Amino acid sequence: MVGSINQHDEAVGLLRRATIIKCFPNNGVMKVRLANKQSLQGQSATSDIEIPLPHSMFYNNGMYIGSYPAEGTPIIVGQGSGNQYYFVSFFADVNYKNVPNLKLGELLLQSNQDTKITLGQGSADKDDNFNINIGSDINKIHINTRSSLITTTFNNQNHFTHASRKVEGVVKRDLIRNTKITQDNKLESDDYDSKFKVVGMDPSSTANSFITGSNKNPPFVESREIVYEFQYASDVDNDPKEATRYGTEKPTPLDLSFPNRRKSRADTLSLSLVAPNFLIETIKGTVVDIFGNILDINRFPLPIGKTHGQNTINKDQSTDKVASFLTIKEIERKSLAYHFEINARKNLISPAGLSLPDIKSNADWARNRSRFFVDIDKEGQFKLNVPASSEVGNIPLLTRYENYSTFGDDNNNPNKLVYRSDNIDIYQDSFASTSYTSTTAGFIPATDGSKGSIELKTGGGASPAPQDRITGQVIKHGTAYHDILQTCFIHQNNDFLNYQAGEVDPLTVNLSTIPALKNIVSKTIIVSGDNANAGGRSGSLNFDGSLEMNIGANTVDRQSLWLDTAGGLVANIGRDINGRSIMMATGGDFYLQVGGFGVTGDSRFITQNNGIKAGVLDLRIVGAGGYCHMIRCDDFGITIMTPGSFKAHSKGEMILTSDTSIKIESPQLVIQERPVLRGLPSI
Repeated sequence: MVGSINQHDEAVGLLRRATIIKCFPNNGVMKVRLANKQSLQGQSATSDIEIPLPHSMFYNNGMYIGSYPAEGTPIIVGQGSGNQYYFVSFFADVNYKNVPNLKLGELLLQSNQDTKITLGQGSADKDDNFNINIGSDINKIHINTRSSLITTTFNNQNHFTHASRKVEGVVKRDLIRNTKITQDNKLESDDYDSKFKVVGMDPSSTANSFITGSNKNPPFVESREIVYEFQYASDVDNDPKEATRYGTEKPTPLDLSFPNRRKSRADTLSLSLVAPNFLIETIKGTVVDIFGNILDINRFPLPIGKTHGQNTINKDQSTDKVASFLTIKEIERKSLAYHFEINARKNLISPAGLSLPDIKSNADWARNRSRFFVDIDKEGQFKLNVPASSEVGNIPLLTRYENYSTFGDDNNNPNKLVYRSDNIDIYQDSFASTSYTSTTAGFIPATDGSKGSIELKTGGGASPAPQDRITGQVIKHGTAYHDILQTCFIHQNNDFLNYQAGEVDPLTVNLSTIPALKNIVSKTIIVSGDNANAGGRSGSLNFDGSLEMNIGANTVDRQSLWLDTAGGLVANIGRDINGRSIMMATGGDFYLQVGGFGVTGDSRFITQNNGIKAGVLDLRIVGAGGYCHMIRCDDFGITIMTPGSFKAHSKGEMILTSDTSIKIESPQLVIQERPVLRGLPSI
């Protein structure tokens, strides 16, 4: 009877047990099955009904907390107005095994045992309650706000930002092409992580985490980082291609039919000006290339697992796993343990236009493809390469640095940030040697008190160097303890030799045949413009204190030092507390060759004479009275001059011979204690 009250009908608001049958998120409802089939007023006899989806939090501004309801989950529903049922709560009976172990004062959010967040309530007397854990009980991020401590316990970590990409953990390399997977997924998406191959001690065998056993093959680990020059999202290309983006010419479309190695997190050892945005690469741990090869100090693959025999633990090849292990470890000592490299910038503008370095050419020692790197192998041997600067590159100056706040308007408060209208913060003062002029009476210092000797100029004649904040002079280039222009100053001024007796005719030593030394170094360096000549520099080293160096010997030749310089050497050496400059003992023979062949093959000096050159040995020792002693070997022969006495003695026989004549000239000549006067008739 319509409108009558049935004894089985329940009052509105009565709670009922139900089970989730199916979810329809697009419609905002889910189907549930009630725990009995009683006839309800206004409801059909079926036990399946639809109720609105439950949401833990749902605001109209987009804030939301919730999850997709799982089928079979028991819940409690309640009947509201209009005979509509609504979700009330979840229900867990005593036999429900998925309820986690809860702790008093702890807030838990989890989807399973390996994916959860726990928040400690915190109390004044228990540090443990200030914990935040994200992850599982084993692999997690742990934060203790009371102890100011954060700890991560994940085996592998990847970080991708606009500034860098960093990969830490076991060595994984991309050995399968996988062209159906987008390039960006290979870099940042962890969905591709399982496609990488783990590289172990023997790359030819499957890496594993076994603790012991004949099949043990522990994975190598690495901490590898690439730092960009510009933000990664800007997609900066090489200079010739990037230049077209600033003009009207449309850039050539990229060929996307092949894998892009630089969009793979396994990309290793590929710095090149074809991709200049990859600026710095650092690898700590065993260095392995993109194809899983373990590399030596020359970046050549080591033959571990490459050939049959005892350099592999592969069960099909090794007949003695212990011997194989020892062989592998001997080879592995040659592998790199540290790598640092800078993708050094180059001058890409040539008469032919803007172009990248020719990778098919090694002319000029391939300097245009040189990069700064230091590689250290597991025996501790290192390999260092330092590129040369371009003709418009930097000139390192000997300066000290100070912020304006430490000496400026309010230097009583060095922490004050002073805003200057020119926005200059760092000021410099030079500690190079004062510039001098040498005379036979001594050195005359520069009247302006400037430091350094060599001027830096732009192509237009201006000075690009900073101003010395103390002297007010433009800082010049030089060395710290001597005026580099005054190196061998007595060779630059023959007045130090002008002490021959004038009445001897002709003079025994013709000073006109001994030219004064000029151009020890150039007095001016051009750092910009078509005539720039500032290039070819690799660094500046300044040691404020002494340097003590010991060099061992190689095995094959028992030699300690190979020194090969492409150009000249200019050196000034001070003196110790006893007035001594060089004290050197050689345990073996001493050979010195002066003169010979120059260095050929450098395009900068192709017009100069690089063939054989007759050498000049000119040794001069400063003496008293503004004069010097001289021993000189040149095209004219051997010349010896001294302002003092010249004595020669031989305990054995002394013989003087000549193919032409022997002349002895002196105002007073004594032979066998008998005087011989000048001007007497010859016998």
